[in-house]
Amino acid sequence: MAKRREAHDEELPFVALMDTMTNVVGVLIIVLVMIGISLAQAVRKVLSDLPPVTKEQLEELKKVVVKDTPKEDPKKLEEEMKETQQALKKASEELKTMDLSMDKSSPKHMDLDELRKQLEERKKVRDTSKEEVDKLLAEVDKLKKAIDSTPRYVPPPATVVKLPNPREIPENATVQRFIVTGGKVYYLNDIEFMKYVVQEIEKNQKSLVFGEVPVKDTFGNPVMEKVRGKDVPKMKTVFDQKKIVQHFVNLRLPVRDLKMELVEAPNAPRMPMRLTPNPQGGEGIEQFKNPASTYQRAVRKFKSEPNTVMWFYVFKDSVEAFLAARDYADTEGVPVVWELYGNPFYQRNVAEFEVNFTPPKPQPPPPPGTVKIAAPKMTAD
Repeated sequence: MAKRREAHDEELPFVALMDTMTNVVGVLIIVLVMIGISLAQAVRKVLSDLPPVTKEQLEELKKVVVKDTPKEDPKKLEEEMKETQQALKKASEELKTMDLSMDKSSPKHMDLDELRKQLEERKKVRDTSKEEVDKLLAEVDKLKKAIDSTPRYVPPPATVVKLPNPREIPENATVQRFIVTGGKVYYLNDIEFMKYVVQEIEKNQKSLVFGEVPVKDTFGNPVMEKVRGKDVPKMKTVFDQKKIVQHFVNLRLPVRDLKMELVEAPNAPRMPMRLTPNPQGGEGIEQFKNPASTYQRAVRKFKSEPNTVMWFYVFKDSVEAFLAARDYADTEGVPVVWELYGNPFYQRNVAEFEVNFTPPKPQPPPPPGTVKIAAPKMTAD
């Protein structure tokens, strides 16, 4: 006879599990029964609490239910619901985007006082700019009025100028000088004026003499001479500059075209004679074109004298008058020399007499190797 197998310990948990499940099922059945009893009691109570309904009221309620029942197709309603949900989702996304944009574009919080300060500063800048613009506009208006009132410039007619034809001045030439200023030609006639000055000084030399002074050589040493067997300094007579000036002032020479006077030269041994044009004198272009004019009579006289050269000192305002005067001299064949001039007078030294003077301080000798450039030779044009 076979042996009975002994029970193993592994079978005990399974039996316990079956017992537990049976207990749970039993409890659930009891709960379901209790729920059913509770529902039956609740239904009975609801039905007992309802008021009695007549047949007419029931029919009326059915009509209301039928009336409130939607007539649309359920599929169509479902599609519309989906579209509504999509639109709602899209609107939500747009709203989020707008919120972000508003956050970005919203101005940062700033101090109100700082804003007011900036506003005041910008107002000041604006007012300053406005004042400057107003000034500029006023200046523009002023310039426009000036332009409108300015007469249109009409250039003068063209002037024909001959090309120069340089020629050497003849040796021992007699130079007759003219000044052209203010559109007029003045004959200086300085040769005759100088003769008159020399004669007047010689005639009145006793009252004009300053005294006798020793003659000195180029090095400043006195020149010696023998007198009665003795070496004595050689003396020379000098004239007083102030006396000479006053003498010619007292003469009161008649003034026509030129004013003649002698002026002091405190640091020179020779005194200059000065000729100054008189604005009421001289001859304009129309005047000296007349054959009887002083200018034409002088040119005809110079033509008859050999080696005579006419020298013109021309002011920049009288080039046209000089060109007209030169044309006539050219037709007569008298050589002409001219130069631009700026002094309001002409003067030359009285070489025949020495006057008292204070020698200027000696200039230092030029450094060794200094190149001296000779003045250019004057030529007739």
